[in-house]
Amino acid sequence: MQKTIMIIGAGILQAPAIKIAKEMGLLTVVSDYNPDAYGMKLADFPIVMSTRDVDGTVRVAKDFVGRRPIHGVITVGTDASLTVAAVQHALDLPGNRIDVAEATTNKIKMRTRLREQSIPEPEFHACWTYNDVLKASEQLGFPFVIKPADNMGARGVIKVEKPEVIRFAYERAKNASPRGEIIAEGFMDGPELSIDALVWKEEIYITGVADRIIEFPPYFVETGHIMPTNLPADLVQDGVEVFKRGIGVLGIETGAAKGDIKLTAKGAMVGEIASRLSGGFMSAYTYPYSTGVNLIRAALHIALGEPPGDIGEKYSRVAVERAIIPGSGTVRDIQGIEEALSIEGVRNVFVTTSVGETVHIPTSNVEKCGNVIAVAETREEALSRANLGVQAVKILLGKEGMLNEGLIRKEAAAKLSGVCSVCRVCDGVECAGWLPGIGSCGNGGGFKQNLRTLQEIAVLSDVFSDLDNINTGSDLFGIPLDLPVIPAPISNMKRNLRAIFSEDEYNRIVLTGAKKSGSIGCIAQRECEEEESLDYLFGPLCDVYGYGIPFFNPYTGLTAAHRHIEQAFKLGAKVVGLSVDVKDKPIGDRWLPELVKNAPVPLLVKGILSPGNALRALEAGIKGLILSNRGGRVLENLPSGYHMLQEVRKEAGNSAMIIADGGIRSGEDVFKVLALGAHLVLIGRPVFISSAGAGSNGVSFYLNEIRNELRNTMLLAGAKTVSEIKADMIQRL
Repeated sequence: MQKTIMIIGAGILQAPAIKIAKEMGLLTVVSDYNPDAYGMKLADFPIVMSTRDVDGTVRVAKDFVGRRPIHGVITVGTDASLTVAAVQHALDLPGNRIDVAEATTNKIKMRTRLREQSIPEPEFHACWTYNDVLKASEQLGFPFVIKPADNMGARGVIKVEKPEVIRFAYERAKNASPRGEIIAEGFMDGPELSIDALVWKEEIYITGVADRIIEFPPYFVETGHIMPTNLPADLVQDGVEVFKRGIGVLGIETGAAKGDIKLTAKGAMVGEIASRLSGGFMSAYTYPYSTGVNLIRAALHIALGEPPGDIGEKYSRVAVERAIIPGSGTVRDIQGIEEALSIEGVRNVFVTTSVGETVHIPTSNVEKCGNVIAVAETREEALSRANLGVQAVKILLGKEGMLNEGLIRKEAAAKLSGVCSVCRVCDGVECAGWLPGIGSCGNGGGFKQNLRTLQEIAVLSDVFSDLDNINTGSDLFGIPLDLPVIPAPISNMKRNLRAIFSEDEYNRIVLTGAKKSGSIGCIAQRECEEEESLDYLFGPLCDVYGYGIPFFNPYTGLTAAHRHIEQAFKLGAKVVGLSVDVKDKPIGDRWLPELVKNAPVPLLVKGILSPGNALRALEAGIKGLILSNRGGRVLENLPSGYHMLQEVRKEAGNSAMIIADGGIRSGEDVFKVLALGAHLVLIGRPVFISSAGAGSNGVSFYLNEIRNELRNTMLLAGAKTVSEIKADMIQRL
């Protein structure tokens, strides 16, 4: 009678097992929650059932056995070991005990067993609540790792390097855990091995050792692997021995085992051991390509209660798997697959996305867009072929309208690693003291004060207002604006932001993005010597024919400042700003009247905080005041511009243009600042982050979102136009 094998899972990682089983003359029963999964089309008996539904899979297996016997059960590359063991136990088939499967699918149970037998591993703490994680952090120190205890593929896993990250990391891991069970463990630094093994009659056969390529910190995304490893033999042997000891302690007696082993300065440590063959294309593709051994065939024999057969290596080649990661956006076309396959040595190209899907920079192993596998006689040649294959595959992404905040933040996090944490809320906590950098002085009091001031103000709703056609339009000295928001000037990219952008590049992005959204961008002179070239200002300004506001430092001298203003005017600038909030040398009252007298455009002065300074500036002829503590970057305890706004407005009168900045993070915040007496607002750091996430499209997307939020707030408060936003629409808490 023809034997039948049940395979749990029908994705691309299980498809090879289905094909090989059929080649062996076996009938295949395949279960998966997705009826359209690739492997379901290959199966003799497809059954729709989630791989995680243990009881449901046992039920359908028993129902099937009522018609035809099942002789073995197996999974490959997915964390369904508990489901496999339950079916094996229910049908009295070869396999491991259920408690073994539980210990190899739950990281807390796994680590507990390993610790009891002194298997090398990091210190760990089981956590259910945020307070549990806080206590664990006190014991572990920094950095440490938070992960869900019962998930795979690096979902929800993150390296925590500072206390401020703990809350986000906790929530992320909690959301990724089916049962809300979290583990916090010490960070293991060093290279990582991926090791496969077969276990038959308690004898362990090591069937592959590969180097894992882990990238995208603070996340742990496997962007590929190389088979075999080229690490020193003694280190590899140490890792193999720790893995084998772990297999014994966990009780894996029949079937397969997969280990992620870290080679640390303290020796090899267990990252994870599972009672299945590895995923990531290793067991089904790179190991057979590298050795000539059909590992899945051997595993199928064991699942049927038979010896694995000949698993001796037939040859030694190098096989490489590399991930395809195109960036963030919506897929509008996929090209180059045939071109990639035509490259010598490229054996497989898998694309796991499709046109119309939204993709982003991955934070786990399940968020990649595809994979290329290549083979060669040497490591260098195999890597080269795989990389050429990845480059040949073009996953073309959509335009601005397909963006969203999450995608922009993920892209920005990748680009700004080490420069900005791209926090969920840009509140100055994570970056306090990052000077030079994106942060603020000391403990970040000035930055945080800006946000706190706005948080202490509530918008009063008008439930009886009957408005339509809400108009968020405004103007700056006659320049029409679709919203009363302007990207703030940011300078000194090299010193403060590690040259993530050149000055010229960033200015072009901001001016272009602002113009697309109906705003006008600000760009800033570096704090340099008088005779520096200002091409990084004037070039972008010329591109948009002056549709931007250049800010100059008057401390370089009256003559130079006037010359710069004249140049900007000739390039079309309608407004020019003067940054007076960082002083290298004193500036006297005589400077402002002189500049105003000779300036061909209205001048804004940025950095005013006191009513007295505001009055003197206006008396000198300055047309607009920007109330700013520079995001807390000058002194830690300068007052927020919002603290001084009503006093300055009282002193300056209603005719003076007053702009305020600092900590504005939403359209509701914009509404509050306008209600306090400002005409316009500046936003800095979030615009910079958006520019890193999606260039000029990111800037315009962000400003459009702010505009939509402002419109909704105006509708709620009963303000049809921006000019109707008044102080009686807000309440200090």
